[in-house]
Amino acid sequence: MQQKALRLRFTIVTPTLNRRDMLAQALDSVAAQEHGSVEHLVVDGGSTDGTLEMLAGRPGVTVLADRRRGLYDAINLGIERASGDVIGLLNSDDLYPAGTFSAVERAFAASPGTDAVCGAAELFDETGTLARYDDPRDLGLDAHAALIGACIPNARFFRRTVFERIGGFSLDYPHVADRDFLSRFLMAGLKTAPIDALTCRYRRHGGSLTFAAGAERGEGLRGELLRLARAIEADPRATPALKRKARALEGRCLVSLARARLRSDGPGAALRLLAARDGHLSAAPVQALTAGIWDKLSTRRG
Repeated sequence: MQQKALRLRFTIVTPTLNRRDMLAQALDSVAAQEHGSVEHLVVDGGSTDGTLEMLAGRPGVTVLADRRRGLYDAINLGIERASGDVIGLLNSDDLYPAGTFSAVERAFAASPGTDAVCGAAELFDETGTLARYDDPRDLGLDAHAALIGACIPNARFFRRTVFERIGGFSLDYPHVADRDFLSRFLMAGLKTAPIDALTCRYRRHGGSLTFAAGAERGEGLRGELLRLARAIEADPRATPALKRKARALEGRCLVSLARARLRSDGPGAALRLLAARDGHLSAAPVQALTAGIWDKLSTRRG
């Protein structure tokens, strides 16, 4: 007998700043779900491009003014105000495919003890689909997906109780708070059920925060990931699998950062990065480097 879907109330949280036209498409993708119980919270960072005027005419949309503390704090504000049973996070430049909310409801009905569900995601631009993220291990969320692989947070839908239990996104990680959050999700023993459907379409464009390029941002991102990896390695709540993957992430980051230091400051700076930790000479960076190289060579994803 086919499992009857639950009737859930959805809260969708969308942070935005000066993306009126793409935001309008994101809003349309929510409205097109034709679900009877949805609140859409748009957290605006002070848009001056007509966004607020466009939002004023949108039924079912509540606009919140962000607290000027960054992207993840804007998301946290929406989560704090959420009244739904299930919370989804939709970027202002991304879209939900048709039928997403129905698929989410069916997945929660089929796995009533699960804390989150996740479907496939795709990356697209004006030319069409560029990539698809649908590895079952990523959708089910393992340590690799949380720290290194396709963590696809916007393809995930969480019970509101998840945030009540483990908190929101940490402002200590301006670029990788999603990976920190998913790591804490795993540490808490929470469960994710995969959905055999596409649940998010990521748009690639010049102004994308998710896919922004540039050496300076890349080095900053790697530095942040390095901090996260070392924090997880030291966290007594982390499972052995998560600690192993954090060590591999540390090693991968050290490779990238050492290359950047070699180019910018010479071999001495690169060697110092690989010979010291916390200001002291240590073999730990080299051990992590070895773990990262081995992880990259041995991991097969897809």
